[in-house]
Amino acid sequence: MMAMGLAALLAMQPAPMSGRPLLDDLSRRAVNFFVEQSHPVTGFTKDRAANLTNSDTFDVASVASTGFAMTAYAVGAERGWLDRSTALSRARTTARNLRQVAAKQNGWFYHFINWQTGQRVWQCEVSSIDTSIMLMGLITADSYFQDSTLTRDVSAILAGIDWNWMLTDGGTKPNALTFSHGYRPESGWINNRWDTYSEELMLLVMAYGSYSSLPSGVWGALARPMHQYEGIQLLSGGPLFIHQMSHGFIEFRNKRCPLGYDYWVATRRATLANQRYCIKNPKGFREYGDLFWGLTASDGPDGYQAFGAPIWGDDNGTVAPTTVAASIEYHPRNVLATLANMRAKFPQAWGRYGFSNALNPQRNWVGPDVIGIDLGMMMCAIENERDDFVHRMTSRHRVISLGMQRIGFQSFPPRQGSERDVLKQTP
Repeated sequence: MMAMGLAALLAMQPAPMSGRPLLDDLSRRAVNFFVEQSHPVTGFTKDRAANLTNSDTFDVASVASTGFAMTAYAVGAERGWLDRSTALSRARTTARNLRQVAAKQNGWFYHFINWQTGQRVWQCEVSSIDTSIMLMGLITADSYFQDSTLTRDVSAILAGIDWNWMLTDGGTKPNALTFSHGYRPESGWINNRWDTYSEELMLLVMAYGSYSSLPSGVWGALARPMHQYEGIQLLSGGPLFIHQMSHGFIEFRNKRCPLGYDYWVATRRATLANQRYCIKNPKGFREYGDLFWGLTASDGPDGYQAFGAPIWGDDNGTVAPTTVAASIEYHPRNVLATLANMRAKFPQAWGRYGFSNALNPQRNWVGPDVIGIDLGMMMCAIENERDDFVHRMTSRHRVISLGMQRIGFQSFPPRQGSERDVLKQTP
């Protein structure tokens, strides 16, 4: 009998799920991605995979996707989706090969590597943020499994990070208080720095928790631009992923930094403003509205772009369902309704790993692939919304707990209504 194609199999499936079952299904499919798209020998995880067909020829891993795979093994074991011993074995293999095989410089990892050899590809950069995502995944798995072999390799990788090298551009900027985006051997240091509020909060927390000689002014050196959009006071704005990435790993809810900022509120407001922009729909794109939003960096009909609004970024009618799901903690009722609408209205955007990375009804386009970091960010958000799983794992790890303490984060009792929605208070 001829094997049935993916489209035919999907056509036989029952009516689309919604609510909690849909969230659970999305998280489990994300775990499946990290299991199936990680190399069986090295453990390195593909940057992307085909979603609407059963196979592809991609062979490039990203260290960030590999970090999310480490988190997925913990999630899978905790939820009973993976046998615990199998999940631990995968985590051990990955951490060992990150330590011994993956290309790196001064402890920092290259953004993209061959998933079989671990060697640098595409003349990519030594990436401070992608290394940070990978480290957070290692920390999550280390905290969850409590395994001496895994802890040995994770500790060695963390100890190998030369924080001063990335902070000072190899010593050429000895008074720098912001980290470089990265380094390329052919051209040197990237000009861009992590000097404005974005996804780099995890980088700073780990630096404070790992590097005792970090200058005290690093946290305060980060610019935090305030904006207004449709009556919403925002911190930064732009693509949603920059607000969501660190929050997937680190619990900022009911906490303020020493400058008085509540970053949970900042992310909630960015979510509401993103949705408000799509409701307003200034460019008149098809489907935009209360149940169709989610502008972030994603695939698009003209290639990968940093879609975003309001304040900065641009859009062409492309939205990313994964960034909607990653907003579950901030706008749960609307997120569930939006995901259900997308699932029912765009069945062509659903494949073996759930929603494709993005879709654009204006151009009648559906992305053929999923991207590991977006699935990972969504998975973390769903599991945190369920029972704070990832947050609980990272908050008890010495690097994160010490980093939050050294920065000076203060907790406050949970508040309701308008009392909760305060972005900044005078310290």
